[in-house]
Amino acid sequence: MVSWLSVDGDGELGTPNHLLGALPPADVEGFLGRLQRRLTEPGDVLYQPGRRLDHVFFPETAVVSILTMLADGSGIETATIGREGMAGIFLFLGDDRSRNGRAVVQMGGSVLRLDVDAFRAGVAASAKFEQLMIMYSRAFLLQVSQSVACGAVHPIRARLARWLLQTSDRRTSEDVALTQQFLADILGVRRASVSEAVSDLKDRGVVAVRRGGLMIIDRTGLARYACECYGVVRDEYARLAPGG
Repeated sequence: MVSWLSVDGDGELGTPNHLLGALPPADVEGFLGRLQRRLTEPGDVLYQPGRRLDHVFFPETAVVSILTMLADGSGIETATIGREGMAGIFLFLGDDRSRNGRAVVQMGGSVLRLDVDAFRAGVAASAKFEQLMIMYSRAFLLQVSQSVACGAVHPIRARLARWLLQTSDRRTSEDVALTQQFLADILGVRRASVSEAVSDLKDRGVVAVRRGGLMIIDRTGLARYACECYGVVRDEYARLAPGG
């Protein structure tokens, strides 16, 4: 297993997570030495339901799925986290574990982690950090509630288009390296339903199919087929970005 490596204590975070990147340098210096970075792979688990969490996680180039786990062992994605956010928000809200959520790396890349004591001390010492975490908590809860509504009423093609766009935003890439089976698992539908939706979007000239994933070739066109949930969640998270 690849280990977590300490971030150099030179005040530089590299490709910043938006939450950390929005902090004044003096606030970051207080916990910079406690940050660790690791390159993750798809399927890596950051935390499991019911287990005490010792760290919070700030994706940089990775994308993380939060799965709500059911009694039969299946899981449905209720939130996606990229460089705009943090996995482990329940620690800020006063709990030390997720009761029903599993955090799984959806698309590999770099992730920062910070131990719980340093995170809580950082929030307590920085009014800006506390404000950002309050704003992020609101945005995260909006994303979860929008996801529930989306899964209940919107057709699969619209949900797939929304999901492809939001994942592309987090990666700043039009290449979405995920199989149709994985997409079916994330959306909680049959693979045949995803294949039909992908074929439809392909015929409309907005995506191309490649081995192991999809490529967005007409972003504006794809946005026309996405449900309203994409814009609602995107606009809320945009408020957290540096300068947003």
